[in-house]
Amino acid sequence: MRTSLNEIQQIEKHLSRELNGEEELLFQANVILNKELAANVQWQQKTLQLVHAYGREQLKQEIRTVQEKLFTQREHLSFRQKILAFFAHS
Repeated sequence: MRTSLNEIQQIEKHLSRELNGEEELLFQANVILNKELAANVQWQQKTLQLVHAYGREQLKQEIRTVQEKLFTQREHLSFRQKILAFFAHS
């Protein structure tokens, strides 16, 4: 079940909607006719979903870290007061 680089690139273009109309129709026809290709598309789609989820979690963690520093460290007191004042007036 070795997937060629060309096939991986085609799947990526399909998933990112980069194929033009004719290329997309041809790709979809190949997916229908080729069960291995269909499985590879599903696996690649799942992999992309996991990568995106991991990236979102990493970003959330970075935001939490920045928030923790800005709202607990003494040197950021004036910034913290500005933010709290902004939300107090809203």
